[in-house]
Amino acid sequence: MKLADRIKSGISLYIRYNDWFLFLSCTAAAAYGIILVYSAAASQNGQSREYLVQTVSFLIGVAAALVISRIDYEIICRLWPFLSGISLFLVLLTFTPLGLKVADDQAWLYIPVIGTFQPSELLKITFIISFANHLSKVQHKMNELRTALLLCLHGAVPVLLIFKQGDDGTALVFICIFASMLFIAGLRPLYFLIGATAGAAAVPVAWNMMDELKKARFLCLIFVEKYADNVGWQQNLALIAIGSGKLWGVGYLKGGNQYLYARNTDFIFTVAAGEFGFMGGLALFAILILILLALYRSILAARDLQGMLLCGGLMALIGFQSLINLGMNLRLLPVIGITLPFFSRGGSSLATLFIGVGVALSVYYSGKTRSHDTIFTNNRY
Repeated sequence: MKLADRIKSGISLYIRYNDWFLFLSCTAAAAYGIILVYSAAASQNGQSREYLVQTVSFLIGVAAALVISRIDYEIICRLWPFLSGISLFLVLLTFTPLGLKVADDQAWLYIPVIGTFQPSELLKITFIISFANHLSKVQHKMNELRTALLLCLHGAVPVLLIFKQGDDGTALVFICIFASMLFIAGLRPLYFLIGATAGAAAVPVAWNMMDELKKARFLCLIFVEKYADNVGWQQNLALIAIGSGKLWGVGYLKGGNQYLYARNTDFIFTVAAGEFGFMGGLALFAILILILLALYRSILAARDLQGMLLCGGLMALIGFQSLINLGMNLRLLPVIGITLPFFSRGGSSLATLFIGVGVALSVYYSGKTRSHDTIFTNNRY
C-alpha cells in the first residue's frame, strides 16, 4: 500500500472509530467553563488573565488528547515508572521552598512562563495509569492478602502525600479513585467491608484531630442559623446566588456576589445557575452526565481489564469530584476545597483532565480497531 493510501486509511479509521461522543462532551464542558470563568473574572475587577490561561490550557489539553488518543494505551501504561516519577517529583517539590501556599494548602509550584501549577492534578492521571497497570498484572491473585496489602500501599502513597500538603479534598478524591478501580478489578467484597469498618471506627479519632474550623464546616450543615454569619456564610451566599437565577437567569455578566469567595473555582456552579438560571445549571449537570455515560461506554468497549480500569479511574475522578463540588454548592456537603472538573478555573486541572481523556480515547479506539472481542464477549478473563 502506498504511503498516501496508508495515511488516508489511517485518517478514515480514526474518524470512524474515535469516541467523538466523549471528546465533544468534554470540549463542550470546557467551553462552557471558559464562559463562566470569564464572567467570574469580569465581576472581580476584570481579571482577564484567568480567562486567557483557561483558554490556552483548553487548547493545549485538546491537542494533547488528540495526540495521546493515537498512542496505544498499553504503551502508555508501560511508561508508568517515568510518568509517576515526574508527577511524584513535582509533588515533593511543593514541600521545598519552591512550593507555594494558597489558602491552607501547600500544593502549588511556580513555573516560569507557565505560572502556578498544581502537581496533584497530574498525579491523579498518572496514579490511574500506574494503578491500572498494577491491578492488571495481579488480577488473578488480587484477593490474596499479600497482594491486597501491596495494592493498599500503592494507593496510600498519593493519599498521604496530598494529605501532607493540606489538601484534604483532593486526598478524598484519590481515595474514591482507588476504591472504584479496586471494585472494577473485582476485589472481594470482604475487603471493602473491612475497609468501611476501619473507616467508620476511625471517624471519632479523625474528628478529635480536626481543628475547630474544619469541625465547624461539618456542624454548619446541621446548625445552619448558628453558623450563618461565620463559617456558613459562604454556602449561604452560594444558595442565594443560585436561587437568584430562577428559571432563565439574570443574564450573562450580570450576576455574581463580590463577597462570595472562590466564585471562579469551588463555586463556579453559582455563576451558571445565577446567570443562566435553573436551565443553565441543568445544562451543566447534563454535560457532566454525558461525559460519565461516554466513559461508561468506553469501559464496555475496552478489550481488556487494563483498558477498563483506565476509563473507570477517569470516570471515578470526574464523577466523585463533581459530586463533592456540587454538594458543597448546594450545602449538602462541607466546603473542602474541591473544584468542578472542566468548569472551574485552573489551567493545570483542565489540561491534565484532557490528558486523561486522551488515554480514554485510546482505549475506545483500540477496542474498536484491534479486536471486536471485549472482556464481555469472550472468556480470556
